[in-house]
Amino acid sequence: MAKFPIIDPEAVLTQLSTEEKIALLSGDDMWHTVPVPRLGVPRVRCSDGPNGVRGTAWTNGAPASCFPSATGLAASMDVDLAKRIGEALGEECRARGVHCLLGPTTNCQRHPCGGRGFESFSEDPYLCGHIALAWIEGVQSKKVMTYFLANEQEYLRRSNNSVIDERTMHEIYLEPFRIQCKARPSVFMSSYNRVNGLHVAEHPFLLRKILRQDFEFKGMIMSDWSGTYSSSEAIIASLDLEMPGPALMRGSSLERDIIGGKLTNDDIDECVLRVLHYVREAQQSGIDFEKEEDTINTPQVRALLREAADSAVVLLKNDQGILPISSSLTSNKIAVIGPNAKIAAYAGGGSANLAPTYLVTPLEAITKDAEALGAKVEYTIGADSSRWTPLLTPYIHHPVNGKAAGPGVQCDFYDQNPWENSKIKPLFSKFNNSAFSYFIDGIPKEIPVRGYVSLKTVFTPDESGIWELGLGVAGQADLYLDGKKIIDNSTDQKEGLLFFNTGAEERTGEVQVEAGKEYQVEVRFSNFKQLNAMSPYTGRRGGIRIGGKKKRDAKEEIEKAVKLAKESDVTIVCIGTNSEWESEAYDREDMKLPPGTDELVSSILDVNPKAIIVNQSGMPVELPWVEKASTVLQAFFGGNECGQAISDVIFGKINPSGKLPVTWSKKLEDHASDKNFGHPINTVYEEGLNVGYRYFDRDNNPKSEFSFGHGLSYTSFKFSELSVRSEKFGAKINFKIENTGKLPGSEVAQIYIHDLSPVIERPEHELAGMKKVFLQPGESKEITITLDHKAFSFYSTQEKAWIGRKGEYEIRLGISSTKIVLSKPVFVENSFKWIGLQQPQVYQPAWL
Repeated sequence: MAKFPIIDPEAVLTQLSTEEKIALLSGDDMWHTVPVPRLGVPRVRCSDGPNGVRGTAWTNGAPASCFPSATGLAASMDVDLAKRIGEALGEECRARGVHCLLGPTTNCQRHPCGGRGFESFSEDPYLCGHIALAWIEGVQSKKVMTYFLANEQEYLRRSNNSVIDERTMHEIYLEPFRIQCKARPSVFMSSYNRVNGLHVAEHPFLLRKILRQDFEFKGMIMSDWSGTYSSSEAIIASLDLEMPGPALMRGSSLERDIIGGKLTNDDIDECVLRVLHYVREAQQSGIDFEKEEDTINTPQVRALLREAADSAVVLLKNDQGILPISSSLTSNKIAVIGPNAKIAAYAGGGSANLAPTYLVTPLEAITKDAEALGAKVEYTIGADSSRWTPLLTPYIHHPVNGKAAGPGVQCDFYDQNPWENSKIKPLFSKFNNSAFSYFIDGIPKEIPVRGYVSLKTVFTPDESGIWELGLGVAGQADLYLDGKKIIDNSTDQKEGLLFFNTGAEERTGEVQVEAGKEYQVEVRFSNFKQLNAMSPYTGRRGGIRIGGKKKRDAKEEIEKAVKLAKESDVTIVCIGTNSEWESEAYDREDMKLPPGTDELVSSILDVNPKAIIVNQSGMPVELPWVEKASTVLQAFFGGNECGQAISDVIFGKINPSGKLPVTWSKKLEDHASDKNFGHPINTVYEEGLNVGYRYFDRDNNPKSEFSFGHGLSYTSFKFSELSVRSEKFGAKINFKIENTGKLPGSEVAQIYIHDLSPVIERPEHELAGMKKVFLQPGESKEITITLDHKAFSFYSTQEKAWIGRKGEYEIRLGISSTKIVLSKPVFVENSFKWIGLQQPQVYQPAWL
């Protein structure tokens, strides 16, 4: 482990050559900054987040703790939990030698189909900002950075222009970042897209005026990966670091810009100095440099993973009191049905995905808990929810070392065609522990980028019959089974979504196999032809994805599921999406569940209306059968313990307390943003402030299926004694909450503000405070929530600042945005003005 004396950034700056300065403004490789050994400047390591710390390897890396997706964490509405998760992630950073964790994603979801919606916290800027603030406070000593700004669409995300009016930008999309700047984070990350015509990475107004001046951010700004599109423009806007390395938009380009007078040495020095301060903070963190990556898998971390997963489950419906089933289980046959039962939908796809230390599927957890009660579980899939053939990882092993070496594939790299000359020896070989091989890291630089790979593994099916094998590739590849070509994905390829949109769509082939028999698989790969020439990753090596599943008749599978549901005393149906449907790099086409799912659920409810329906997804999906269902759980992508959390709620091991962080609409078209989502050039945020509940909760607008903040409990709560006291620019709220039921549980008190005499168009009300309270049966607590000046403010495009209006408001105490239980008026005595992190000042414009 390398040790370096802590540098003095100002002193180092004076000793750097121009070439060294320019080098420091780009990454060294995928995850590190450039070192300057002669001056004691080490390489600083960063890693993908925000729900885990992957480290520097897409494959074969040290397994990591995977916490719930951002929507799952926000469903807890628990800032203390968010902070403790941040602290745990900070410890993972230390174990992995990571100084900078790429997270959190703090964008507000304006549309349910945004591919990274699961990776952001909420549609509401208050909830989004305060969960992010707590998360950052937990890890800030380890370096933190976030996406900034308007990263709400994956379609053509590098070129798309988000057109946002000034007030909407401040009140909805900038506000979460303003809140989290109270934690004084060390790093921010610019998003890929353009905003009002300029890429964020070269946007002086956003980076210099808003972020650095108004939000008082003093740290380093780096680009998202390959999200730097200019040389001098980005420097002038104060984008300090281009990632990843080696340099594409900087390097010699900056030398030319200096010679041509587009940049001065002072422009370069300003950015270099912030990079050096970043290096010094990394040194001060005490995290080792160039450290071998370790895993933390302690009982304490496992307990936190389970608590986090439990908190991410929302009880949407329990009309007949079927849940929890532990007290009503009178017989011993439980049916578990559905495609999400036997898999762990633990995370979304893309950079948020990682190899977890362990996983618990719903079927495993339910079976274990049911057997403890003397019940027997029987399972059938009912419907297949896979977008592509499921990864073949569980059924493959090393072709030489056997099953003892674990699942995976042997990859041999060549610079000449090995299938034309068998005497050619591989230049490099590696074993990947997955059927997904992404050649983005772990390969020596001296191995030519263009070449051939022979990927070999042994396939052992667990069922006899016809299997459908799948092959996706970034490059060209064919799949052979026992020497016979089964799949051709090297000719007449079709562009697809795999490998961040750089590859060809999956192709499949069918084979008749016997259970337990070993079959030799070889994939013959080359990458001389780049299918998607517009990809920023075209210079990289590509990748191979092998999938497979037994072929089943969809109608027969539903019939089997219906029969099992009829014969069982309790039926649990586990459905939803997974990392294939919700992922970075592409948006969902609609809000529908995977094909066949709705038919499965509807058919089961026809014969067993008491079936417990469990949906797992990162963002809302349409539930056309929901009126027929009496019992519905929403389990967001829950991390390692996702399956156990579902079972914990079903069997009453915990009392659900999750709340929806996003409005759950009946159908996609109901969203005000729907007609302006997914435009290839300009995505106009025409809906303005009408995001989520700010739209759905207004009279004459479509009503939601489940409102923002909704979530049921197995106990009951009573609110009383609401009082409101006005303070100089805010208010202090006091109330009493009592657990009037028979079980311990938590409730989230939600404070909404309604402007009784608005001078401009205002939402019906807006979330301004919240508090999660745990109570034993019969216990009551006095709660105080303080509202700051932001609660009574709106952004004025005339004043270019936030304005608080003197006058009367209504404080609304609710358990969701549509279930207000108490309300009281409050009078604000002075009008005031403020911007960014400034304190408000009394201000009375003539027009107010």
